[in-house]
Amino acid sequence: MFARKLLAFALVAAVLASPAHAADALAQGSHNWTGAYIGGDLGYGWGNSSGVQSNYAGLFPLPYSTALSGIQGGGFLGYNYQIDHVVLGLEGDWQAAKLVGSSRPTGYKMSTSVDGYGSLRGRLGYAFDKLVVFGTGGAAWGTWESKYAVAGAAPYYKSSTSNHLGWTAGAGAEYALTENWGGRLEYRYTDLGALPSYSDVGSNSADSGNKVHVNSILVGVSYKFGAL
Repeated sequence: MFARKLLAFALVAAVLASPAHAADALAQGSHNWTGAYIGGDLGYGWGNSSGVQSNYAGLFPLPYSTALSGIQGGGFLGYNYQIDHVVLGLEGDWQAAKLVGSSRPTGYKMSTSVDGYGSLRGRLGYAFDKLVVFGTGGAAWGTWESKYAVAGAAPYYKSSTSNHLGWTAGAGAEYALTENWGGRLEYRYTDLGALPSYSDVGSNSADSGNKVHVNSILVGVSYKFGAL
């Protein structure tokens, strides 16, 4: 997992280090990032679903960790305000996703499906004319379902949540293709928090609270309307 995060940051760094972008960074241009914008993105997400399962009384705890992955895509909108080279912004987005995974702790099967998540974030960037490098962070929320089963049998318990609150942070780069159109590459880490713990006497099972986090690499295109 740590290696994947390093790879994500390396991809962003590779964009910034390309000769074309380095030349733009040295040039003193006149592109202004101030204005409202809207766009769409597509990418890949991977993450983890984890917790501790036990019987109803909390005995025989069995930690589990389930790898999640899949394609995701969505839309975003926001507003930037440029002061000299500094670009301040606020952005909201929603990602439709199908990040799925399953694992088989001893005698059990556990699966999780993340159906979508969104965020509302601040952005702080530094502009080199047509290129802006930024960091971002804020609140996130997501929808997912986890199922628990004895291996080879139908699920005996389902736990789900809608718009559960968490947080997100990341970094990226955006390049102005024209005065209005732009392209971007972004990495983000999103922690969607944990489901409440459950104890189900009928199935003689319990969970300390299913936790989900997601890493994502997103490529996007945006259209800037201009300053308000």
